[in-house]
Amino acid sequence: MIFTLIKWLYAAVNIYLIVLLYRSLRGNGVVRVVRVVSCLTAILLSVAFPVSRMIEGNSLWAKSVTFAGTFWLSFILHVLLVLLLLSLLRWCNRRFGPWFVIAPERLRRWRYISCGGVIGVALLVSSLGWLNTQYPVVHEITLPAPGQLKTPLKIVALSDTHLGRLVSPEDFSRLIDLIEPLQPDLVLFAGDILDDHYGFDSDATRTNLARLNPVLGVWAIMGNHEYYSGENSSKIPATLPIGKHAYSTGDGAARSRRLLEQSGIRMLRDEWADLDGKILLVGRDDLSLERFTEQRRKSLPDLLATVPAGLRQQPMILLDHQPYHLEEAEQAGAFLQFSGHTHNGQLFPFNFLVALVYENAYGYSRRGNTHYWVSSGAGTWGPRARTTGRPEVVLINIAPN
Repeated sequence: MIFTLIKWLYAAVNIYLIVLLYRSLRGNGVVRVVRVVSCLTAILLSVAFPVSRMIEGNSLWAKSVTFAGTFWLSFILHVLLVLLLLSLLRWCNRRFGPWFVIAPERLRRWRYISCGGVIGVALLVSSLGWLNTQYPVVHEITLPAPGQLKTPLKIVALSDTHLGRLVSPEDFSRLIDLIEPLQPDLVLFAGDILDDHYGFDSDATRTNLARLNPVLGVWAIMGNHEYYSGENSSKIPATLPIGKHAYSTGDGAARSRRLLEQSGIRMLRDEWADLDGKILLVGRDDLSLERFTEQRRKSLPDLLATVPAGLRQQPMILLDHQPYHLEEAEQAGAFLQFSGHTHNGQLFPFNFLVALVYENAYGYSRRGNTHYWVSSGAGTWGPRARTTGRPEVVLINIAPN
């Protein structure tokens, strides 16, 4: 139901903006040509995103349509924000002014200027937002080690890489360039590693991860997009070259898991692992499990009930993609929970919306003796743009007292 509403809203917004563009560029000669070309371009770009969801494969055409469609999402959002600001300024001018009066004979010229200004600002902000995605940063935190941990530990944690058509193997290689000098002991991915299977190259991912070679391994959990991309991967033929495809058997999430494990990532799906007697790593399956399989993921107490008594004294690091019910990690005695999913809104003003939904929508928080970090993510979903902060890799130093 909600996706149907989103589709109708998307259509309505595009129709409104195209009609507004057509009415704003009334005139003869060159203006008429500009109006026709602009409206036709807007119509083509407005259908690019839905068309991109139907195109199979990873051809240049598929990637180009996908980029155009997702960039258009960012562009129309910022057009709406600029229009809202202009409407507010007009209201203030009428209510408290007037400070600015346009003569009737200059009204058409100012309409052209306003139209160009709105398009220019939205294009500039969207372009800067895209540029921002190309330069991830390292956010570093230091946590005091629990008493059981006697040696320092360096963990690199990241989430929401969304590898696929838009976030390419080259983008992932730049992330590894950022991580490699940190020389982590452990690398953790908190879900949404995949966005789609078409653009994911497992051979390139394995080669890049091999550059890190952390002594405690590379581990990950499922995110909601491991389910979404797994669902779409049923269309991918099994004859594609190895390293370039998802397996064609089993449920969608299982295909995602196999593809990631083929890339050198060890997956935890409501499972735990003993990391060299130092850390108990617990990975919860994503909440999307229920939507796609009509099964519920294990409760945290049920999951921990399978841990041998001798391992329960180890510091517990919990991976859970969606940061709901943070109290569960505290009640279970976890030392650290690392999550993602929120993207910190990714685009203004959605950061304020996610802050209303989640107890912690971004960054560090603490409950009792449990530390939390909710990452803004290293990649992007939908628009290849960020305006609410930088894409990030998190370096977690655990230092004994």
